[in-house]
Amino acid sequence: MDYCEKIKKSMVDGDDDSVVKYIKKSLLAGYDPKYILKNILMDALGLIARKEEKNECLIPEVLLAINAFKSGYEVIKPYLEEKEKNCDIIIIMGTVHGDIHDLGKNVIKIFLETLDVKIIDLGINVPAETFIEAIENNNANILMMSSLLTTTMSEMKKVMIMLDEKNLRKKVHVFIGGASVGESFKQKIGADCYTESVIDLLDYFKKNMDKFKENS
Repeated sequence: MDYCEKIKKSMVDGDDDSVVKYIKKSLLAGYDPKYILKNILMDALGLIARKEEKNECLIPEVLLAINAFKSGYEVIKPYLEEKEKNCDIIIIMGTVHGDIHDLGKNVIKIFLETLDVKIIDLGINVPAETFIEAIENNNANILMMSSLLTTTMSEMKKVMIMLDEKNLRKKVHVFIGGASVGESFKQKIGADCYTESVIDLLDYFKKNMDKFKENS
């Protein structure tokens, strides 16, 4: 039986029970857990992300697929635990103060959790001071901020100013995202990365892993 296609189709359909069932069967059949993650679950998640970007699927469908991914990931996670002990890359992420939207942030988090990184998710409505404290307390080298509302964009600039004041800017690689921001705003506040899609962000991240580690 081709479990690859069974798992992918179940995940795209948002059928978490079938995703779990077929992953368990594939493990019993000798499939490599890392292969299941990178070549099956991640491929399916990437397909959903591209469909969402092209408005070929609705938000509820995306959420169902994400939940199916999470269910499948929990099955294989015990086989991947050994790589979580000593991470050179520590990411602080959150939605800025005044903004309670987190769908995009949560999708990115799911993608990044498959890499050799430690993620500290501060959630939504995060004050600038909380971002700074988290960076200092966890010796983080990456900051990811999200803003959906144009009224909260200025919070990102506030965080950038505080990074300079605390002499943390050179140490921390700053990603920004959300519907309210773009490449021009990234340049305006002096952030390091803005991408238009989750896929582009993941590609950027993988290409710069060594650079991030240099700041650890």
